[in-house]
Amino acid sequence: MYKKIGLSMSRIRQKPVEQAVKLALALLLLGSVLYISTNIAFAESQEQDKYPVPDLACQLCHSDSQREVTFASGERIPVIIDLEGLANSVHGTNHQADVATCTGCHQPVDDYQQPHAAVEAQDLRSYQIERANSCQQCHTQVHPTSHPGAEAEIAVVCTDCHGSHEVTPVAVFQSVEGASVCVACHERNQVRATDPDRLFNLIDGGFFEAGEKNKEYCLGCHSQPDFTLTFANGDTKPLTIDPASFEASVHGKDNPWQPLDCTNCHEDYQYPHKPIAATSSREYSLEKYPVCRKCHEENYEKTMDSVHEDALENGMIEAAVCTDCHHTHDTPKPDEPRERISYTCRNCHSTIFDEYSTSVHGDALLNESNPDVPTCIECHGVHNIGDPTTAMARARSPQLCASCHNNQELMKKYDISTDVFDTYVADFHGTTVTLFEHDDPTIPTNKAVCFDCHGIHNIKKPDDPESGIKNNLLAKCQQCHPDATASFSDSWTSHFRPSLEHNPTVYLIDLFYKLVIPGTVGFFAFLVLTDIYRRIRERFSKETKA
Repeated sequence: MYKKIGLSMSRIRQKPVEQAVKLALALLLLGSVLYISTNIAFAESQEQDKYPVPDLACQLCHSDSQREVTFASGERIPVIIDLEGLANSVHGTNHQADVATCTGCHQPVDDYQQPHAAVEAQDLRSYQIERANSCQQCHTQVHPTSHPGAEAEIAVVCTDCHGSHEVTPVAVFQSVEGASVCVACHERNQVRATDPDRLFNLIDGGFFEAGEKNKEYCLGCHSQPDFTLTFANGDTKPLTIDPASFEASVHGKDNPWQPLDCTNCHEDYQYPHKPIAATSSREYSLEKYPVCRKCHEENYEKTMDSVHEDALENGMIEAAVCTDCHHTHDTPKPDEPRERISYTCRNCHSTIFDEYSTSVHGDALLNESNPDVPTCIECHGVHNIGDPTTAMARARSPQLCASCHNNQELMKKYDISTDVFDTYVADFHGTTVTLFEHDDPTIPTNKAVCFDCHGIHNIKKPDDPESGIKNNLLAKCQQCHPDATASFSDSWTSHFRPSLEHNPTVYLIDLFYKLVIPGTVGFFAFLVLTDIYRRIRERFSKETKA
């Protein structure tokens, strides 16, 4: 009984102690609450003009932390934010009354609550692109730009240019300092850019303006001197375009259709441009030249049947395409001056050009600008250039030469006989070749054609003392007739019809036969007819007498 009474008294004595502890804990908790409230109130009173109240919880951690976010790629980004830079940004309190809060961009519904959910982006770039989408919550009318969006292979997003927490004001972009931001970004990504002064002029000239981009826009970069593209194999290609040369070209201001813009040929080009897949300058040219077909369909189709296209299909990538002959941005009129035609062919056929330049045709064209002599294209064609080594080309070559040498008006200017073609066709060589052509032009003939005697590209005047055919006629004949003697070549009447001036003996003999043979035939015909007449008359006389 005494024990029970003692235990009860002990419990009574312990109650004041427990109550005192509870009271102390309550006072401590109340003091902590008051302390925190006081500090918060103090912080609010000190910072309310500088930071919005909803951001305070974010700023308490993100203004003083050494933590970093680590991505699966191994990249890291610090979580600390420069509050002073934020306040001075276009979203900060120092620039506008309607301040953008942290939760305005990092919304709690997107798991931006404490503790934060783990970042799902695999690398820093993916995270940047993902977060840049939040800009469109306020900036629904995004200003136009040549940069591709987040879905592009080389994405350029809002924060790449404007920044994230320390957003660059528009006024900065309207100065050379803003252009420096662009240049720095391009250098980091190894994309060629100009210096800030030049780039500022481009931006000031409409880089961020709406509407289709024109050649002035493109020339903002491509008029820079020493602007080149280097390919994987080490080839370089100039990217500098001379505006004056372009305007003077056939595509420039005097274009009868309309002056072309860069976008007429380079469609769907945005800046920065997509990486070039071509590994060499030639490969790049072969990729780009088919754009000519867009306007020049007929001529392009002709090239598909040319010897150049055959060579391309057989793997000879050096074979000429449109841009090799006509150039690209400084395309001139191909026949002004006319000798430009042959100079163009020289780019690939330099050895043949050297022969042609010393010929009677080449000398007159290149040194005298003679408009009557043939250039390369008069013989070989322009876009549908055929193979000159075929049997058909050989069989039809006399007609090709006759296109000029059978022109009486043209030949009269140079005192050249127009009987060349007819006299050739009338002799053994020409008759045989003509028969081959009419029967089957693909069958080879070994009979002489014009160029066998006169040459092809190195044709000289017939009386040239060194290479003229007159002084070397026997040697020419011996190419096909190795046993020929001087009398063999002397018997040829050349391309003149026999006359008292040229080959008088042959002329007189020919004249003799022209007179004797018809006269003889006519005489005997007369005798026959008179005999028939006599016989008929005698028969009628006998019948009358009877």
